[in-house]
Amino acid sequence: MRIIFLGTTSGVPTKERRLSATAVVYNGELFLFDCGEGTQMQIRKVGLRWGALNRIFISHLHGDHIIGLLGVLMSLQVGGRDSPIFLYGPTGLEEYVQMSIRLMQARIRYELVIKEITPAPFDKGGVVSGGVICDEKNYYVACAPLEHRIFTLGYALVEKDKPGKFNVEKAEQLGIPEGPIRTQIQRGEEVVLDNGTRIFPDDILGPPRKGRRIAYCLDTSPGENAEKLASEADVLIYDGTFFSDEHQTLARKTGHSTWREAAELARKAGVKKLVLTHFSPRYTALEKFLPAFQTIFPEIILASDLMEIEVDIKENT
Repeated sequence: MRIIFLGTTSGVPTKERRLSATAVVYNGELFLFDCGEGTQMQIRKVGLRWGALNRIFISHLHGDHIIGLLGVLMSLQVGGRDSPIFLYGPTGLEEYVQMSIRLMQARIRYELVIKEITPAPFDKGGVVSGGVICDEKNYYVACAPLEHRIFTLGYALVEKDKPGKFNVEKAEQLGIPEGPIRTQIQRGEEVVLDNGTRIFPDDILGPPRKGRRIAYCLDTSPGENAEKLASEADVLIYDGTFFSDEHQTLARKTGHSTWREAAELARKAGVKKLVLTHFSPRYTALEKFLPAFQTIFPEIILASDLMEIEVDIKENT
């Protein structure tokens, strides 16, 4: 699982930073979270495969998070795309996309599957039970409303738990031959040997390995839903618009967070690594401000354009 930051500023691009867009590569599939201006150029720079892009998640309809979307969709068309693209985002996303296509007289021949999320309240069970918008074999994606000036969604990409490690020594003791039968056990299936012995996965496998979790919460003030999405995340990608406590009033007025608030939320949520992004273009030399907030939460990284992070498979200890 690999995270690539394609754009890390807010409002307007700078010489060093493009507007918000983050890619995640997982099992050969490419996910895109937000799609600011210039996203298609950043995708080309890092050499991501257009054919791997299947799902695009839009947080909200402010221009710095969506203006690059039509460029991406048109690049897919020029590249000969023939399989569907799934778009997820707030109510209004479909109108924006379809109207833009119509006014530009663009030809999108592949299928666009647009799934809008309304501001309706989620179940009391939390974002996993109430906000799952995509449920696949190995992962699911959940969402929940954030605290911003307009209806805005945060997302969590969650890998489903994996079976435990295969105990080769025990398999040999039980007479389990190498080959497909061991693969079946590794997938969590029970099997019957030629001699009639029934083997259950728990006989051979160690305890399940917890899946990885990435949370994406931009353009938000701290809130309960952001904390739920971030709960025990391996990586929390979070709003870093304002670094200074002096800007807390402005952050609240505009629906953003300060770095202190981000660090405190990450600590409360049990996050392993916090990555701040969506920086105000008014700031330069951000690194010099970081140590003061690492006293609150040590594992903070400041995103930069084209930076990559590996999210390693969890091992039981």
